[in-house]
This record gives sequence, C-alpha cells and structure tokens, in this order.
Amino acid sequence: MQKFKNLQNTLIEHIKDNNISCTSITSTLFGDLVSQHGNWIWLGSLIEAMAPLGFNERSVRTSVYRLVQSNWLEVNKIGRKSYYCYTETARRHSERVARRIYIDEPPEWDGSWLLVLPVSVPEEQRDEFKKSLIWQGFNTLTNGFYAHPTSDRRSLDETLVEQKLTKDVVVFSATLEDLHSKDVIKGLVNEKWNMTELEGFYQNFLEFYRSLHSTIDIEALSPEEGFMLRSILIHDYRRIQLRDPDLPDELLPNGWVGYEARDLLKRLYKMLVKPSLRYTEENLYNAHGTLPSAASKFFNRLGGLK
Repeated sequence: MQKFKNLQNTLIEHIKDNNISCTSITSTLFGDLVSQHGNWIWLGSLIEAMAPLGFNERSVRTSVYRLVQSNWLEVNKIGRKSYYCYTETARRHSERVARRIYIDEPPEWDGSWLLVLPVSVPEEQRDEFKKSLIWQGFNTLTNGFYAHPTSDRRSLDETLVEQKLTKDVVVFSATLEDLHSKDVIKGLVNEKWNMTELEGFYQNFLEFYRSLHSTIDIEALSPEEGFMLRSILIHDYRRIQLRDPDLPDELLPNGWVGYEARDLLKRLYKMLVKPSLRYTEENLYNAHGTLPSAASKFFNRLGGLK
C-alpha cells in the first residue's frame, strides 16, 4: 500500500507541477483508451478513474462539458446516466495523432518537401487552418508558404477535405538541388521549428520517467497503478508530439534526444499494457457493462504489444 501511495503522490505532484488540466487528461484517455474499448464510457467510470490522479467529480464533469461544447465529445443519456464518445471530428483528429504517437519507427525520408500556399482561404478559417498545419509539423520558411519535409500527404489531404479548402490551397512537391541549399535549410529548420525548446521538453520527459523507472518495479504494479502510470505517460508524450514537427533524421541535430524518448516510451508502455488492460476491462463501464476487450488494432501500436 505504501508503494501505491508513493507512486500516486508522485503522479499527482507531477500533474500539478506541469499544470496538466483535467480536460487535457480526459481527452488523452479517450484517444489512448476509450477509443480502443468500444468508444463509449459511462461518466461515473471517468470520475472513478480520474480520482486517484487528484481530479474530483466536479472537475471531471466540467471537463466533459467543455469537450462537448467544443464538439470534441458527444453524449448519450440513458435514464439518469450519461455516456460519452468522440465526435466524428475528434475521432478523425485522434487517428491522425495516433499515427504519429504509436508508430514503431518513422519512415525513411526520400528528400521531398511539401509546400502549401493558401491562395484564397476565407478569413474566418485562416486560424483553424494554420493551427492544423502547425500541428502536422508545417512551418513558414518564407512569407505565405508553409513547408514540411515529407512526401506523405495523407494528413494534409484529410485536413483540406474536412475544412472544405481543396479549391483554396495549392500544394507543391519539391526537392533540394544542391548542397548549399541543404545547409541553408538545416539552419532554417533549427530556427523556425525552435528545436532547442523541443529538445528541452524531451529532456524533461526522459529525466522524469527514467527516475520513476529506477525507483519502482513496473512489472509488479497493480492494475490501478498500471492504468494511472500509462495515462500520464502517454499524455506527457502526446503533449510533446503535438509540438514536434516530425522531421527526418537528416535535418535533426546529431544524437537527437527525441529518439531516446521514443525508446523509453515504447519500453514503459509495453510493460504497462497488461495491468492497465486488466483495470480497464474490470472497472470501467459503458451502457452494456464493463468495457469490452481492446480492439485488435490496439495491439499493433509501437511495433506490436503483447
């Protein structure tokens, strides 16, 4: 019991020190967990699951209300009970996030760049479109042009269709032609994408979870402990990934710390699968009873989970 209290207190202190909101944790739980176990969850289960992390019932109720108001969650009321699920918009966004977070290894870069020129994006949509590009790793190398070193257009094309901007944006594919240009681009990447700040986020992640790993026996954690630690672990990593432009190795500093962070995430997450699944499938409920077993796609995460 003392071991659990120490882990619990450590995680609660970590949440407070990093200003992690109940709303953001709730959003992470839907993406990491609820979406893999039938999509729907009873509000009472959310309240119970969040309590050990220091969030009271009022905080959870306020969080789900905000997520409903922002079109992130939809609610289904049966009698006096409320059940929540991702909206279609949130589900699509979550799947794009998942492609980055749970990938085993990033694909090799073929040297291509995607350039995006917003020709006639309506003024009322510009902020939303810009945010979606930045989340996907794009940045402005020069006025008007957004750029990212990839040939994978999937997320960009999905965004253009969802925001109905296919006729308002021009997309180019480009490659660099000489070594001098490559040197210039590498300098621009470091400046525009603020890699020094991103490196600091990864260093903080490594310091906290290395220390935690060295002081507790993860394989001996109870189901509730495993659920708690998995929730905060993936939330912390997700927050960094939403800042990471996902650049190829050729444009990253030597010995890039993000690779170490990904390796640590994979090791810890795989160790936490068994206890966290047991907790989920025995203690969390939807309208039909306890949540169903994880979907088969869940076990493809991070190169394969047991």
